Amino acid sequence: MACFRKTLTISPVILLAILIALYNQQIFETTPAQYPPAYTATGSAKIDESQLGSHLITPVFAPQNFAQEVQSVIAAQLLTEESENTATVSDSITLTGWVGTEFGENFANETVILYSSTLRTHHSVITNSSGEFVFRDLMPSYDYALKVSPQGKFKRYKKFPIKLNSRREVHNIVLKAIPLGMLTGRISNLYGQPAAGIELLIKTIEIDSWSIRVTTDLNGNFYVTEFPKGSYAVESSGNQLFRASGLKFDPIASEFVNLTIDLGSYQLEGRIYDESGQTFDGANIFLNWSSHKNGLRIRSTRSSSASTDGEFRFTELGPGDHELVVSAWRIDTSGQMIKQTLRQTINVGVDSAELDIFINTL
Repeated sequence: MACFRKTLTISPVILLAILIALYNQQIFETTPAQYPPAYTATGSAKIDESQLGSHLITPVFAPQNFAQEVQSVIAAQLLTEESENTATVSDSITLTGWVGTEFGENFANETVILYSSTLRTHHSVITNSSGEFVFRDLMPSYDYALKVSPQGKFKRYKKFPIKLNSRREVHNIVLKAIPLGMLTGRISNLYGQPAAGIELLIKTIEIDSWSIRVTTDLNGNFYVTEFPKGSYAVESSGNQLFRASGLKFDPIASEFVNLTIDLGSYQLEGRIYDESGQTFDGANIFLNWSSHKNGLRIRSTRSSSASTDGEFRFTELGPGDHELVVSAWRIDTSGQMIKQTLRQTINVGVDSAELDIFINTL
C-alpha cells in the first residue's frame, strides 16, 4: 500500500537558534557565586560590595532581548516555510491520494471525482494498479468534494467540504465493505397463489449500477446469495410488469419478503371511438395498479395499442381498482399535434369487463 505523508523540515537557522537558547538558559540558571568577578581589586582599595554584586550579576547577553530575538527568528522561518507551501490564486495545487480498504487492499481502476461548486470545476481520474491517484493544476478553494462510487459490494464514499490551499495536498480514501447475507422472498397474487416463472431484476440502491436477475420457482420463491445490506428495489419484465420499492435488507435479521402483484384470472377489453362514433385506431392504452403497505409500494403497468378496429384487451388481471389511461394525438385548428388523455378508474371483477370509450379528436 502506498503511503503519502507530509514531512516537517527543520531549517539550520531554527536549529541554531534553539541550541543557542538552550546554552544561554544554562548560563542564567547558574548561580553568580560560581563565576569570578569581572575585574580584580589591587592594593588596599576598598571594594564597594553593591558595585561588586552589580558586576557579578550583569550577564554577557540580555536574556529578555535574546529570547525575543529567538522567537522572532523562529516565527520568521515558520512563516517562510508556510508561505512556500501556501498556494495563491495564481498557483496550482497537486492533490495525491490512495484508494483501498482498511486491510490495505488497493483499489485499481476506480474513478475518483473531485469537484467544486464555487469554482464550477469537475475533475476525474482513474487509480493506478497501486490504488494511487493524482489531481494536478487545481485552484485553491474551500468547498471541494471528493467522491468514489466503488465497484463491488462497498459503500459509496463522499467527503465534503475539503479545503485545498497548499501546493501539495494528500487525501487517502478508505472504503468500507457492505455486510452481505442471503435475500429470500416470494411472489404471489392477491389470493396467495404463487407466481411461478416471473423474471425479476433486483437492484440495490446502496451500490451504483449493481443488480442481479433471478426467476421465481414453482412456489413463487426466489433467493439471492451474498446480497448487500441496505435499500433495494424489485422489478419484473414481460407481461407481468411491476416494480416494488421501499424495501430494506438486513443480513442479521434475514427477513423473508412477500410481494403481492396484480395477477389473476380476470380480463378487460374495450373499443375506442372518436367523436363521430367511428372506431379510432392508434391510441395507446395503459392499465395501472398499485398497492401501499407499511412503506412498501408495489406498482404495475400494462400497456397496449388499439387495433385498426379500435379494440384493446388485457388478461390475467387481479381484482380491485385499476386506472385506465387512454392517450391519443389530434390535430387542432392551427395544424398543431395535441395529445388527448382520458383517465378512468375500473374496479376489475365488479365493473363490466367490456368498455366503450369515446375520445374527442377535434
